[in-house]
Amino acid sequence: MTVAIDYDIGKNPETVQKVFGLQVAIFNWIKAFFRYGSQEKIYFLIDDVNAWGNVQKLAEEVGLPQDRLAAFDRRFVQQNYQHITTVFRADPSAQQILWRRESVPGPGYNFCGLAHAISGLETGALLEQYCLAPTEPTDAIVAPSRAVQASIRSFLDIYSDYIRRRFKCDYQCPIQLPIIPLGTDIAKFESKVTPEKRKDYRAKLGIGEDDIVLLWVGRLSHAIKAHPLPMFQAAERAAELTGANVHLLMNGYFAMEVDEPHFKNLAADICRKAKVTFIPNLDERFPDGVWAAGDIFLSLIDNMQESFGLTPIEAMAAGLPRVISDWDGYRDSVHHGVDGFLVPTRQPPPGTGGALADLLLTGIDQYGGYLAKTALSVSIDQEAAAQCIAQLIRDKNLRASMAEKARARARATYDWKHIIPAYEAFWHEMAMKRRADMASRPRAVWPAIPPQAPDPYTMYAAYPTQPFKETDIVRVI
Repeated sequence: MTVAIDYDIGKNPETVQKVFGLQVAIFNWIKAFFRYGSQEKIYFLIDDVNAWGNVQKLAEEVGLPQDRLAAFDRRFVQQNYQHITTVFRADPSAQQILWRRESVPGPGYNFCGLAHAISGLETGALLEQYCLAPTEPTDAIVAPSRAVQASIRSFLDIYSDYIRRRFKCDYQCPIQLPIIPLGTDIAKFESKVTPEKRKDYRAKLGIGEDDIVLLWVGRLSHAIKAHPLPMFQAAERAAELTGANVHLLMNGYFAMEVDEPHFKNLAADICRKAKVTFIPNLDERFPDGVWAAGDIFLSLIDNMQESFGLTPIEAMAAGLPRVISDWDGYRDSVHHGVDGFLVPTRQPPPGTGGALADLLLTGIDQYGGYLAKTALSVSIDQEAAAQCIAQLIRDKNLRASMAEKARARARATYDWKHIIPAYEAFWHEMAMKRRADMASRPRAVWPAIPPQAPDPYTMYAAYPTQPFKETDIVRVI
């Protein structure tokens, strides 16, 4: 089995102020493959010298020898794709990969993408291509959570139904949707939460040893991440219920500078007993973040752009009990009452959001506005969140027990050393299936690859007086 990674240029999330989950996920996946992939030679399909330089830098960061890397120019399909078994992209964009396969001699290759945020028109256009391009039953989009798998399946079912109705045919998009979670570097996070760092960071923040720290990590945006109101309310209510000195640390960056005063004013209005502190994600005082200062991880997500949730996994690795919303992929990482608490959420029922979809489709609303409106229709039970926080505040042993169980589960389930072999096992299974399928049926020959770029002498055959004939003689004058 030979896997090649199709890669485009991207900014390293460790060197930019605004860190998006997609950037982190893609870079971390590639570095994990460098560390735990079984291929001796790691192949990339690239058409940009800067992208190749980026790959080499990522390899250097994990200590991978440069001679284990190999680059193929993705533009030369017949020359560079023949010996590839699987083409993987660490995002769901199949681009022209599915169509390129049709010009490759032999059995061709499987394609595998990785889903992240699946909301908005752009993602809809990406998923649409899986229905229109020549996908096969051995192609796949890896879903990091059950919720993402169900959502993609819903989209593909809707589009497949359209094709059946439009063309009066029997059709169902054939791709696989395996569930493989994202991972994290468990050892790296364990090194960030030493007792020495806990003491140092809390001293820098003026937090007493017996105070309780609720920790949020991530973008600060009511539109494209989470409205802070339920977290402010839950922190304040927990402080009232327990009488403890409660601190809510919000470690991240403001996606829009105009949001900062609104967040801070809302915190001041709601939190009278609890203290809210905003800490920039690149604060030089805390090069490892402020994980070590935390007692409880709090993240009440209400946004449809969320799909999996890396920070709850990182909180597990950091040894923090979690109080998080029962929302999309978040719920997969929590055994409620065992290694954390899930806070109930509600939203309007299916079939009632057509007007919101129209706002996005017509351009009346942009993506951020669409997400903000859908998020505002989501209800999070802040009283339940407060009660869970209060229970953890009152019971130090429960905090320790949940923290240890969360960390143990992170080691056993979410460490990259388990995730990458799961990918390779799936790719191997699909490669064997493809080999068997190709042995029993010939591959179709397509007149256009893809249809929007046909042979110009076929499409424009009506333009000239007549075409050249094989018997014509051409002379150089």
